[in-house]
Amino acid sequence: SDNSMQFRTDDAERLRITSTGGVHFNNAELIERVNIVANKLSAATSVNIDLENGNVHHFTTTETTTSTPNIRVNSSTSLNSVMAIGDTISVTLITTAAAAGYSAQLTIDGSAVTEKWNGGSAPSAGGSSGNDVYTYQIIKTADATYTVLANVSNFA
Repeated sequence: SDNSMQFRTDDAERLRITSTGGVHFNNAELIERVNIVANKLSAATSVNIDLENGNVHHFTTTETTTSTPNIRVNSSTSLNSVMAIGDTISVTLITTAAAAGYSAQLTIDGSAVTEKWNGGSAPSAGGSSGNDVYTYQIIKTADATYTVLANVSNFA
């Protein structure tokens, strides 16, 4: 036995989890949940990004001001408590663009982090139309310590 867990349909392997924690998909789609929020990221009720609702969050109301999203699992579970040192997670925030609405920083579990922005500097304005898409690659490097690689793109 190879100590893996396999899932099959019609006698064909579709998914295997290896003894080392690797995951193998065999000719299958990978669908991820998007949390669609009928609000703007800059609204006080939206600033907490609860990853229990998915790693992609789409805000459908046009932004009006800056925001500082807070990445966590939920109100009682910290991201720090579920990630091991050396783990990484990708988080995507999609906003409805406006020049005055942008996110130049974020927090994790309520604590400030220093992002490393693609291109060398944080955004200073949002897009004029369409959607702004923020992607964060969060790498846990020590207890409650992260390297955050950040990027923003406008899709008009």
